[in-house]
Amino acid sequence: MIYRFRHGIIGPLAIFWLTVTVVSVVMGAVAWSRFSRGIDAATEAEQLRESMDQLFSVLQDAEVSERAYLLTGGTVYREDFTNACSKFPDTFERLAASAQHDPTGQADLSELRRLVAIELTDLRQAIAQRPETGSPGPGMVAVAEKTRRTMDRIREIIKRRRDNRLDLLSGNGAATRRQMKLVHQMTWMAGLLGVGAGLFALYFYRVDYFQERARRELLEAKFHAEQAVREKSAFLANMSHEIRSPMNAILGFSELLEPDGLTPRQSQYVRAIRDSGAALLHLINDILDLSKLEAGKLELHPDPTDMRDSCEFLRTVFGQQAVTKSLQLRFELSPNLPRALLLDRLRLRQVLVNLLSNAIKFTEKGGVKTRVAWQTKDNGGAGTLLIDVEDTGIGIAADELEEVFKPFVQAESPRMVEKEGTGIGLTIVKRLTELMGGSLAVESTVGQGTAFHLRFPNVPVSGRLPVGDHAEAGGVVNFDDFAPATLLVVDDNPTNRALMAGIFEKTHHRILFANNGQEALDSLEKVKPDVVLLDIRMPVMDGRTALVEIRKQASLASLPVIAVTASSKAGEEMELQRRFSGYIRKPFSRQTLFLALAQFLQPAVREEVVGAHYLPEAIKCLTVLSSEQAARWQELTLELRRQEADQWPALRDSLAVNATRAFAHKLFSLGQAADCTPLVTYAAALTALADAYAIAQMEHQLAAFPKLVASIEASLAQAQSQPVSSP
Repeated sequence: MIYRFRHGIIGPLAIFWLTVTVVSVVMGAVAWSRFSRGIDAATEAEQLRESMDQLFSVLQDAEVSERAYLLTGGTVYREDFTNACSKFPDTFERLAASAQHDPTGQADLSELRRLVAIELTDLRQAIAQRPETGSPGPGMVAVAEKTRRTMDRIREIIKRRRDNRLDLLSGNGAATRRQMKLVHQMTWMAGLLGVGAGLFALYFYRVDYFQERARRELLEAKFHAEQAVREKSAFLANMSHEIRSPMNAILGFSELLEPDGLTPRQSQYVRAIRDSGAALLHLINDILDLSKLEAGKLELHPDPTDMRDSCEFLRTVFGQQAVTKSLQLRFELSPNLPRALLLDRLRLRQVLVNLLSNAIKFTEKGGVKTRVAWQTKDNGGAGTLLIDVEDTGIGIAADELEEVFKPFVQAESPRMVEKEGTGIGLTIVKRLTELMGGSLAVESTVGQGTAFHLRFPNVPVSGRLPVGDHAEAGGVVNFDDFAPATLLVVDDNPTNRALMAGIFEKTHHRILFANNGQEALDSLEKVKPDVVLLDIRMPVMDGRTALVEIRKQASLASLPVIAVTASSKAGEEMELQRRFSGYIRKPFSRQTLFLALAQFLQPAVREEVVGAHYLPEAIKCLTVLSSEQAARWQELTLELRRQEADQWPALRDSLAVNATRAFAHKLFSLGQAADCTPLVTYAAALTALADAYAIAQMEHQLAAFPKLVASIEASLAQAQSQPVSSP
């Protein structure tokens, strides 16, 4: 405001100062011109006065000489008279020059010239009439009287001209003084305004100087901040790459260990490794997403999404956590909810996962409810998606409702111990929601619970089928489903090469290895593989350069090359997907690798095999048991009934994948201990479905558990009713 006022007043002030200065200069010029004319007039008046005084003096000399001659008859007086008369032409010339700019003075001068001529004539006549005797005659008195009257008229003209000239000079002097006084005042005003304008200009210059310096400092600070953001993003991307590479080995090898018939304790350890690794990976992804959001580099990729499938995914992910804390996990979906909405499914899933994770973490009793509603617009082509996540947890104080959306901040409560977490989940939720064009509101009462309200306006309804929202599977894939193939794995990390060797160890595929891009090119000169799995960051020759060299060879132009990288730089994924035949991001699961290879490898030709699902009627239980087996089966049936009463109902309702996997492992151990093949087979199939996140098949498999228990009991009863010999 001050800046605009300052710059707005400079123009009018400068114009006013310039106007006053010009006016004062013009008035000064006018006053000086008048003053000059007054000086000229005064000079002329003084010259005229002096000339008239000289004229009158000469005239008086002539008159005195005439009287002296008349009285004495002296010749010398007559000569003086003659000399005086000779001076009159020059005197009149000076008078004419002094009155040349005064018409009235010129008229008086003509009259004066006439009177002087008469006076001189009378004086000459009086001299000529003087008798020789020297005494004046009677005619002399008459001449004297006449000359006296002429002199009186001459004196009147001279006095009048002198008085008029003095009045004129006095008037011009007063006017000139007024003009000079006004000029003096205007000059002072212009000077003061000039000084003021100079002071204002100095002040504005000083203010602008400091503002410019402040702007430069702000620009430098902005530059350093942007540079810091770039360095931070580069640091995070590099750290992500360095962390993802060992995480690939941790998750990959634990995935290889899990199906290998470990003891229950060993399986528990392996699952702990996988769960901890997955949690660490989730944390890394959150930090990177927050960095991308702050830098404005996070892009949305809308695709058809079924909210029913998304809610089923959330039920699967959080079902076990809810069961462990004895919480109700409910989902309510509006009947008019479209089957496919065009939005970023993965980012929306990330928002809901963070909200539900927080809700379950801070809720000790009661439950968590998610409501999904839809408001249709008039045209029906778009609408508003409303999602509410409510819990009955500890709640958030009113003065902390806005604080919880700041990075690395958690609401505090004296009723709870500090919960684990980074405090960036709700920050990501808010920023992702705003990035998707939505809004987030929160309501909370301490001790009663919290409700988060998501609102996404103008969400288009998609005409395409929705994309599934299930998690990536891990472990339950058979690479022998592909026809025998040769794979070239290019990676400078020996652990990653060992992981790939372990994945394909018991398959009919041939695996070749190279440490860098140059070794890969050397290998391609000898053997042409079916697929190349190419790491990006490598010494000697990186993946991008290697791809360029591969494409230069006509025989390898169509060779499938899949990029395998742990990098997470903004925009790099899209660039790699565009350049390479496929893209795999570390750490990856067996299922991810299977799906990537499925695009390029032919399926194996084999006979129809029995599916992985086990149903009680699909396998015949043993009907001949030894006494020792019968005793173990007896204990087994009691334990299975306890499991059916305690654990199975919650799993049937929640379909929690982790809890189902743990339940299947326990059944597997029980089946092995009791030598119950049907139970072992059932447990293996249930484990496979849980690992594959095949929710529908897993639900069907869980529903068959009571029938399995009844079938085992029937087989035990049948075996006990028949005589059995000891082994």
